[in-house]
Amino acid sequence: MKTKQLFLILFFIFVSITWFSCNPSSNYLDAPINIDQQELLDLVNEVRQSGCNCGDEYFSPVSPVAWNDTLEKAAQIHSDDMNKKNFFSHTGSDGSSAGDRITELGYDWSTYGENIAVGYTSEQTVIQGWLDSDGHCKNIMNGNFTEMGIATKGSYWTQVFATKK
Repeated sequence: MKTKQLFLILFFIFVSITWFSCNPSSNYLDAPINIDQQELLDLVNEVRQSGCNCGDEYFSPVSPVAWNDTLEKAAQIHSDDMNKKNFFSHTGSDGSSAGDRITELGYDWSTYGENIAVGYTSEQTVIQGWLDSDGHCKNIMNGNFTEMGIATKGSYWTQVFATKK
């Protein structure tokens, strides 16, 4: 009886592991990361309001940005695309730019910028990763941007900045 029970337990474990590793919907890369919008906004605005070095260049404090749901949706579209098609680029799989994506959503922008990242697991680490990259840091410190949105899919992150006309 004990051998049969042990066999059934091991069989159940094997079937569970096999199902989770073969079922695309259970793939950890597809699992959403529940982000804290307020924490992301606070982290970005703390840096913007205190100023920082982006590489060798110092950026003086600039005004804070506000969260924008349309920009978040544009970021989500791009993170979803990168995750689904397994690529990492500012250009979408359909050839679109961040400007194209936010225009398609009805955001009438005068300027925009985009940061992308892959492999980060928290708000703090992705923001620090962007600050450690000169170009991404310059986007965060760009005083021309007034709004932002961030979204993830799997291990992909997209941050979109913009200012309305």
